[in-house]
Amino acid sequence: MSLFIFRKAGIDDIQILVEARVDFLSEYWGAQEQTIADKLRAELQLFFETEIQANTYLCWIAMHENILVAIGGMKIIQKPGSFRVPDGRCGYIMNMYTTPEYRRRGLAKTILEKLIEEGKAMGIHFFELHTTEDGEPLYIQNGFELHKEPTYRKFVW
Repeated sequence: MSLFIFRKAGIDDIQILVEARVDFLSEYWGAQEQTIADKLRAELQLFFETEIQANTYLCWIAMHENILVAIGGMKIIQKPGSFRVPDGRCGYIMNMYTTPEYRRRGLAKTILEKLIEEGKAMGIHFFELHTTEDGEPLYIQNGFELHKEPTYRKFVW
């Protein structure tokens, strides 16, 4: 790991965060029309500015020779409490992405550990995420379990 520099992302890193998210989504969903990508970039800019300043979005990045090679974030979500999580606070792990040529080197694992460690320091004891098939082994190896609660979605435009 000595070739890589891990650091917490801040407000000065917003463009890096935006482009990493667009890269991930483009790899996952395929390239989109420029107007759609530009609208997404504008929305992501606003999201990261607002959430980083409010300390409700935490992000770690891995750099190699001043190039972003891996990233991962966590959105702090406040939900109504439950029996297992009385305060209702959740760390939602998201934006986990490693550039293809740097995969399988433990970068995502290190970032995941840093996010959970930081969340625990904030008093968060419940973490959840959605994953791609490729990412699933990482999360299982780190104690995440598949929760069989169905998710239903409806998009209204």
